[in-house]
Amino acid sequence: MEPKKAFQYEKTFEVLSYQIDPFGKLRWSALGDLMQEVAWKHADSRDFGQALFDKGYMWVLSRMQIKVHKMPSWGDHIVVKTAGRGIHKLFALREFLVEDANGNTIAESMSAWLLLDVKSKRPQRPNQVLPSELFSENVDQENLPSKLADFEPVENCSELKVRPFDLDMNNHVNNVSYIRWVEDFCISDSIAFSELIINYISEAILHEQIVISSIKSDGGFLLSGKSNHKPVFLVSVR
Repeated sequence: MEPKKAFQYEKTFEVLSYQIDPFGKLRWSALGDLMQEVAWKHADSRDFGQALFDKGYMWVLSRMQIKVHKMPSWGDHIVVKTAGRGIHKLFALREFLVEDANGNTIAESMSAWLLLDVKSKRPQRPNQVLPSELFSENVDQENLPSKLADFEPVENCSELKVRPFDLDMNNHVNNVSYIRWVEDFCISDSIAFSELIINYISEAILHEQIVISSIKSDGGFLLSGKSNHKPVFLVSVR
């Protein structure tokens, strides 16, 4: 059996009351927040976070897969670990692992990021700016989160408006806002899931109307977020 790869950065968190969903568990969006925080701390500690932004580059999440084995509850202490897992073409892969206080794995995730020029918004090659020991080019393509196929809208639809709360410090819709929209849609429609795959397709903008629709698929559901019939994100939950 191949030994597990070491993680390069970790941080301990306590699950707080305002991070809890109606079922007493950590919200998916709150879990996404914690992963994003650890990713940023790791990048900043090795000068490919704020330092890259100051040079005119920014990281954009393109795809993410999260599997939850046991969602923690209010007051639990958890450890979120992360590491760079290589480069596939223009994608820089980052893995996450979440453990409970006893060291048991309760969630795991793989994500694919693009490095964009802030002004042109054109993708750049990650190997030109990243430390080679963190993002080697010998990557297993199977680690890349799946690319999802679009589908035609159905009757089961919900509409929302992008609000200032959804924006991050760069005035872009935060990655986790999309997960929160999906989580709210699923709770409203009594869709339970333990695995989520999300493809970020185009950027939503402030005050834009987003229509979310869903269809059943392979033991789960496919969700689509569109604006004026233009795909913004696609999600698979099961």
